[in-house]
Amino acid sequence: MDNQLSINEKFLKKLENILESNFEKEQFGVRQLADAVGLSRSQLHRKLNVITGKSTSQFIREFRLEKAMEMLQNNVATASEIAYKVGFSSPSYFNTAFNQYYGYPPGEAKFRNPLNREENEELPTSNTQPETTVTKRNLFTHSTYVIAALAILFIASFSWYKYSNAEPSLNTTNVVPAIISENSIAVLPFKNMSGSPDNEAFCDGMTAAIISRLSKIQDIDKVISLTSMMNYKANEKAVTKIADELKVRYILESGFQKSGNDIKINLQLIEGRSEKIFWSQEYNGTYDSIFKVQAQVAEMVARKLDANVTTEEQLEIQQAMTKNMAAYDSFLQGVYVSSHYSAKNFIASRKYFEKAIALDSGFAEAYVKLGTTYAKMGSWIGNLSKKKADSLAAPYFNRALELDPDNIELLYGRAEQEFFNWNFKVADSLLNMYSQQTRENFLSDFLNLMLGRYDEVIKSKNKQIKEDPIPVHHKWDLVYAYYFKGEIETARNLMDKGFSTNPGYDFIYDHFGNIYIDMKEYEKARDVLETGLQISDKQHASMLVHLAIVYHYLGEEKKSNELLNEVIARANKGEPEINVFVAHYYARLGVNDKAFEWLDIAYKKHEVDLIWLKTDPNLLKLESDPRYKVLCKKIGFPDVK
Repeated sequence: MDNQLSINEKFLKKLENILESNFEKEQFGVRQLADAVGLSRSQLHRKLNVITGKSTSQFIREFRLEKAMEMLQNNVATASEIAYKVGFSSPSYFNTAFNQYYGYPPGEAKFRNPLNREENEELPTSNTQPETTVTKRNLFTHSTYVIAALAILFIASFSWYKYSNAEPSLNTTNVVPAIISENSIAVLPFKNMSGSPDNEAFCDGMTAAIISRLSKIQDIDKVISLTSMMNYKANEKAVTKIADELKVRYILESGFQKSGNDIKINLQLIEGRSEKIFWSQEYNGTYDSIFKVQAQVAEMVARKLDANVTTEEQLEIQQAMTKNMAAYDSFLQGVYVSSHYSAKNFIASRKYFEKAIALDSGFAEAYVKLGTTYAKMGSWIGNLSKKKADSLAAPYFNRALELDPDNIELLYGRAEQEFFNWNFKVADSLLNMYSQQTRENFLSDFLNLMLGRYDEVIKSKNKQIKEDPIPVHHKWDLVYAYYFKGEIETARNLMDKGFSTNPGYDFIYDHFGNIYIDMKEYEKARDVLETGLQISDKQHASMLVHLAIVYHYLGEEKKSNELLNEVIARANKGEPEINVFVAHYYARLGVNDKAFEWLDIAYKKHEVDLIWLKTDPNLLKLESDPRYKVLCKKIGFPDVK
């Protein structure tokens, strides 16, 4: 037992020596300490929690505060100067943390006994409620504590080993419980307390803003994405259930009310498993202070999660999009309309972004959104040719670049453009930068799928699923990856789940119907594709062609020819982005000359869906034809088979 105490003491001493050498560096946080001691962040947290009962960020912060106390008592410098010397991002934050830790402000340090800190408790302000339960003093004797600590350490280590070595599985039975990160959080969609539908856009905007700001803080281990959280907008699940599903420790529950220029925001930070209110606050103010409020909320939540906020992160969090609140209103309306995904809604969002720019010519984010809207009309939406869409998007992207060259969404827009212009290496590089800053991987995964990097897609998607249970309709690329890897049943299970949980997304019916064709399950493919066309607001050429293929194999040649001829007629009239789909039909039926005839037209028109040349099950039927390899090289695919 004495030996174990010695090991623990040596470990703590090692940590203190590392912090002693780095405490002046504001950027030196949990990740850097874990790297220096040779452990992962979660391993370091568990070990410290067992030995000291503290989180890693708490351990670091208290070390800095104790160094500050030494300096203050030795009159080394002023309190503000010492704040920076011990690695705090601002004197005000240092004053708050010092007061909470010692029970009095830094200015009184010379006259106080620092050893009496434990007798002081944080007092709630008039609009803040304390945690609903009070931490009790440890009742273990010293030896009993050590025995319990060893037992906990052994169990935690064994559980971690089992968890970290488990194979990713889609089967939810007998799954090893996920380790909940010490400072992980999910922000529930803000509730519309006013009852007016007009305020829904503001509520969604607040949700997006808080998630975005929290995601910028690298010392917060896990922030659930906006995409995942919007699935909880209309449901009434218990907080414990949501926390369990998302594998987070905290849930931020909020209500937003706007009446004229007055706003009211109610916040509750809840410990997910116990449903105890960890912190709550009410903000009352004016709408023109909304960006300041968003920053304050993010910083307060970070503080409650024991997360260190660097000076750079603080500046990013405090940045306001615009000073013109009418422009911001219009911007939020545009985002809200486009979030209800359909070609019609996406196109309709343009007028809101145009109005935002008219009201504030310096609104960089509005330029990015408008440019992105046009760019998507030549790619995902397919209403314009790629050339036309790029020409319309260019002036808005260029203006955004002048106003805010570091805008993260502009980086994504540029990456998306390069991808659909077949500049795969440039797109890959830009997306790596984007993913590092935002923790989002959707387009990176899509690029890897198009390049045939199936293992990378599976690894990335399963990591995302473990950290953030993304909706099934965001896993269609994972379905393709498993399918092409030969894991047919896994792909089938994902498709079945996708239909049952996300019935409103027409594009998954097209993708999954296409896979069922390749599996020769033609009746299933027919049902899937027909349902997709029924729920869609557009007669997608790809769906019609895939359904024509199905009818051919079901022996219904008349229906097959009618659908194919309809798409060919639309192509001959100049409708953009559909020649490649006619090639799908002929490639599937083995009429290679016809297939390459249509692919040549698609190439000359730069149809974006040629990115599927190495992944679409129909076009892969052409692999053995020498013309296929030539076309892959012309498009710029690396590592052509």
